[in-house]
Amino acid sequence: MKIISPITMTDAILTSSNVPETDYDEWDVSTTYATGDYVISTSSHKVYQSAVSSNLGNDPTTDDGSNWTEISSTNRWKAFDSTISDQVSKSGSITYSISPASLVTGIAFFGLDASEVRVQVFDTESPANEIFDTTTSLVDTGEIVDWFTFFTTDLTDYDTEAQFVGIPAYAGYQIDITVGDGTGTAKVGLIALGRVIEIGKTLDGTSVGITDFSIKEQNDFGILSIVERGFADKTSFQFSLPTDDVRRVKRVLTSLRATPAVYFADEDLTQMGATVFGYYDDFEIPLSAGGVSIATLEIKGLI
Repeated sequence: MKIISPITMTDAILTSSNVPETDYDEWDVSTTYATGDYVISTSSHKVYQSAVSSNLGNDPTTDDGSNWTEISSTNRWKAFDSTISDQVSKSGSITYSISPASLVTGIAFFGLDASEVRVQVFDTESPANEIFDTTTSLVDTGEIVDWFTFFTTDLTDYDTEAQFVGIPAYAGYQIDITVGDGTGTAKVGLIALGRVIEIGKTLDGTSVGITDFSIKEQNDFGILSIVERGFADKTSFQFSLPTDDVRRVKRVLTSLRATPAVYFADEDLTQMGATVFGYYDDFEIPLSAGGVSIATLEIKGLI
């Protein structure tokens, strides 16, 4: 079992992107805004909606909510705001160039709607050398089991998640990310990158599921009314670890108690769906004097 503790994205780290930050006009101190008007701030990378009429001179980035309501991140920055369901969207492909200030050995993608994802890494030499280049196809071929399904399967049904592990991206290196093959519209909900930390070996008994926030109500006449809403992944990991390593694992998990992170069984087991971006409530590791302890960690996914 492994964890990616995501780095915090900043303007200094996100060096370029082909996604324009032009969702709405930039807030202007001399413009009077009506109720319902939208603006953006390229300093906070947020979208705001005016909550009052005759809204003049009130900076939305410092407002207490009296004059402006924060709506979302701008389209460019939605991939780094810890929200999966609100996707970056762009015709063709989405590209990001990232120069991390610390080691990055893993990248996880969630909320994908694209045919492929490519990750490249370049060192700090001049000229830079490409030291990593991997493309993952997101075309889901799981339904193809015979000649009939080979010709009838919808190959535009893409996998929504992808992982890259073993990335040699040291501080100052350049990471180039490309989502999509340049056709159609590419989307991605979340990109989480950071150092991969191993905390144990995933065991049988690990379970996956979802928490559905839809409303299903049945009236006195038996008529069912359904309001579809979002859902969140949930995963209960069963894993083993050497008892003499419990102290380190406890320290790692304690550091993530208030930080959403990527939890996954192993990079070779991604097809099992045991990958989730979220947080845990509590954890316990029953100690075994036999040298190997068995732990359970329940993760609640974010939407």
